[in-house]
Amino acid sequence: MKRMIWLTVVLASAACAAEEPGRLPLGDAPADVTVSAAHRAPATESFPATVTSERTAEIATRMSGTVREVLVDVGAMVQAGQTLLRLDAADVTARVAAARANAELAEQSHRRVASLASDGAASQHELDQTTAAVAAARAMLAEAEAQEAYAVIRAPFAGVVTTRTVDAGDLAGPGQPLLTLVAPGALKIVADVPAHRAGSINVGDEVGVQLPGARVPAVTALVTRAVPAFGQGSRTFRVEAALTDSPAGVMPGAYARMETQRSDEGPRWIPLDAVVSRGQLTGVYVVEADTLRLRWVRLGQEREGAVELLAGPTGALTVVRRPAPDLFDGRAVGSSSIEAFEAVAISQEVDG
Repeated sequence: MKRMIWLTVVLASAACAAEEPGRLPLGDAPADVTVSAAHRAPATESFPATVTSERTAEIATRMSGTVREVLVDVGAMVQAGQTLLRLDAADVTARVAAARANAELAEQSHRRVASLASDGAASQHELDQTTAAVAAARAMLAEAEAQEAYAVIRAPFAGVVTTRTVDAGDLAGPGQPLLTLVAPGALKIVADVPAHRAGSINVGDEVGVQLPGARVPAVTALVTRAVPAFGQGSRTFRVEAALTDSPAGVMPGAYARMETQRSDEGPRWIPLDAVVSRGQLTGVYVVEADTLRLRWVRLGQEREGAVELLAGPTGALTVVRRPAPDLFDGRAVGSSSIEAFEAVAISQEVDG
């Protein structure tokens, strides 16, 4: 009787073990799987940049004077030759009037001496003196009129006013920036690139540009200048690139990121649907000699159905897509079909 009871317990335990929740049935039939090869996406770095214009002018004057009126404000669209502001030039206007009167007097004197010289009543020396006096008076008048012209500040080209530093009543001095004008058509980006990329970005290279918030968030640009010197303290060098296509709505001063491809090999990426979890571990099934093998991996960031492979099998890697629950390490593979997989380029952001 005791032997029968013990046998019953053993059979019941075996039945319970076979029906243990979470255990997978171990099939012997070869599995048909779909596989994809791991892909190395192009490795890029991106750097903060600013959109600016190929034509930018800081509007200033060559004379000292009080600002009489400012005719434009920030954001105004202006045409070439349009008056932007005027200075109070009463003293210059007075000098113009005096120079004009002096020039008229010199010309009158020259005409009288020339008439006398034709009759032999004046010498050639006297005639030469009046001729020189006329030339000097005209030069003084031209100088005074040029000074008067500096009191009216005009736009050198069509563009947008981006900064304004003066108001009516302020005192303006020679060379002092009063307004900033940019031409919105020809845009470029300017970025300060870390020293470790020196020599890898050259004039003529094509770079990517990310424009957050723009209608067209990604465009290309052509490097037009790569300054071969580092800034003191920053250990960066300036790179400028002209946008090959200026998207609508992008204005000078907008934030951007410049993307360049790294020379080193990028990380490996695998399809996200190939990953299996066993507790706190993650792995992928690979096919080795017509047999499934479960290999543990360490994963990084995810992007658009792909995940970065930080650690795992080395060399060429082919993983099983969408592994069925009945797959297990060591199961034979009947047939395998290849599904194309290509990871998107991933950009490493570098700031400052």
